[in-house]
Amino acid sequence: MKKTFLYNFLFLLYIELVFHIACFHQLGFMAFFLIFFSSIIFGGLLTFLCSLSKKERLNGFLMHSIWVTLIIIFCAEFIYYSIYESFFGINGLFYFTVVKDGYDKILATVLQNIVVILILFIPILFIFIKLPKKNPRFNKIDSAIVGLFMVACFSYIAFNIAFLKANKDYSLYDLVFNVNMPVLNVKSFGLINSTFISVNKKFLGFKDVNAKSEDVLTNQPTVLSSNIKKTYNIDESIDFDKLIETESNKSIVEMHDYFKNQTPTTQNEFTGMFKDKNVIFILAESLDDIAIHEELTPTLYKMKNEGIKFENYYSPKFPGSTSDGEYMLEWGILPIVGEYYSLIDMVYGSRPYLLPVVLKEQGYKTYVYHNYAGYYNRRKDYFSTLNFDGYRYCGEGIETRCDHFHGSDLDMALQSVDDYLNDDKFFAYYITLSAHGSYDSSNFVAQKHISKLNNYNYPSSLKYFIAANIDFDLMMETLIKKLEEKNKLKDTVFVISSDHTPYYMTTAEMSLLSPYDRGDKFDRNRATLIIYNSELKEKYNIDKYAFNLDVLPTVLNMLDIKYDSRLIIGKDIMANNNDGLVILPDRSWINKFGSYDASSGNFKKFTDEVDDKYIEKINSDINSKFSISANMQYNDYYKYVFE
Repeated sequence: MKKTFLYNFLFLLYIELVFHIACFHQLGFMAFFLIFFSSIIFGGLLTFLCSLSKKERLNGFLMHSIWVTLIIIFCAEFIYYSIYESFFGINGLFYFTVVKDGYDKILATVLQNIVVILILFIPILFIFIKLPKKNPRFNKIDSAIVGLFMVACFSYIAFNIAFLKANKDYSLYDLVFNVNMPVLNVKSFGLINSTFISVNKKFLGFKDVNAKSEDVLTNQPTVLSSNIKKTYNIDESIDFDKLIETESNKSIVEMHDYFKNQTPTTQNEFTGMFKDKNVIFILAESLDDIAIHEELTPTLYKMKNEGIKFENYYSPKFPGSTSDGEYMLEWGILPIVGEYYSLIDMVYGSRPYLLPVVLKEQGYKTYVYHNYAGYYNRRKDYFSTLNFDGYRYCGEGIETRCDHFHGSDLDMALQSVDDYLNDDKFFAYYITLSAHGSYDSSNFVAQKHISKLNNYNYPSSLKYFIAANIDFDLMMETLIKKLEEKNKLKDTVFVISSDHTPYYMTTAEMSLLSPYDRGDKFDRNRATLIIYNSELKEKYNIDKYAFNLDVLPTVLNMLDIKYDSRLIIGKDIMANNNDGLVILPDRSWINKFGSYDASSGNFKKFTDEVDDKYIEKINSDINSKFSISANMQYNDYYKYVFE
């Protein structure tokens, strides 16, 4: 039994260390020791489990099977992390459509990382060459020895977690008990430990600690709006004191109190700029500035440079990928990282500020279109609850080839634009697909336009990425021409945002056409936001840091829609009392003062105006945003305010 324990310990230590280095390209001192001692604990448990039967051959078969299963899980998590920079965890096991519809990307990623995969599979050879086919049943002496080892290791880990409780933000103690940060959990504890932490949180109940934070907004007017009288976007009919007084649910009371004490954003020179205009709102698949080219994508180039230009806009890649990006864009609320797909979970929730809801109340006709299957991300169920006047999906009103995450945006535009051109006021929401990878000859949308890049000396995947976006550019050209023909272009505003950054190209390839190093943790999350109206006369260059969470309140303000800015986690980008802030899924952040890497605790200053206290304030504020966002979803919070 002692020899079996040694084999199991070395096996778990091996796959954890290979996995850790492959994912994070480094191994910290504390992470190594936590993985080391955890491997002793789980090695002991595995040995005990595989020594229960009196049938020694059955014990051996069980151990070998567990080894193979763990290797497959580690490989799957590594591939998932290579694509999405997150881990699917226990909940991701139920989302088989990701595998079914994205197998081409999975296969490509496996081939790109075949060396790591083979190294992880080396213990399989050990099973055939070295491991005995039989495991003896445990005996009391060996069990006592292994048990003592396990108790000592568990005590060591528990001591470190408790000892480091208040040492820094996101300490080991915080990761276990206070916050939900799957990637940092894996980086700190190892994959197996992290899985047990996640299982514990899921089945025993968990919510982030909601430490109240000080207001970090400066309330100082910017040059942009220094002459504007300060008026807040606030709904004065909401009486939080009364809501608190009449509410018995403690969690809801805490949220009422949180929102009551938030500083609302100010109205500004953009308030009502697009009042009563038609809206074409686009969630643009993988759109990135590297695809916006004066010659190859001239319509997007014109819209970006003649519209409101955002210099520091981000679409961080959250675990739910498009689903989470879409959720933040539509709701202005942070997704629950690593545990649920927020968009799916919010199918039947209250939604007072969603654009199709508030604009329908203003007399708009509303439409939604997607050139992929309606079942994916349960979009058909989700959008059917929003009372659209028209909605179409691939195979259900949109006739275009749509398979393996490919579909033509141009086809979608041609088949949908006539639905709303004759309406007095309309809101049309498009979820595009042309720019989805893979970026190679298997992408039939990109293949249609790839010849246009024959004279460009770019890597193949970069050519296919731009070629795929040419189809999106042609979609925009079509919509603009149709609107011009109906004399409606001047009365229409386009809002176009990336769902996430492209994940079918290397950061080195992206950096070739980007002014930024896309290998940098923050710069690789840079994305594109275009707000365009043909009647804009001024050049607006907005350099404030913002991300897709901030789009909803920004657009509501521009449309002069009454809303309470305290009740949306995102903030109006244009507000003079919003400094701007971009939050990554691991709770790292960047703003005009600097960037903070939560995984390392390092802060890079952009100015000398900040100190440790400011960093603590922002971290506290971000923790509250995640906690409140999760509880808004769990409790369907808006119904307690508006119903």
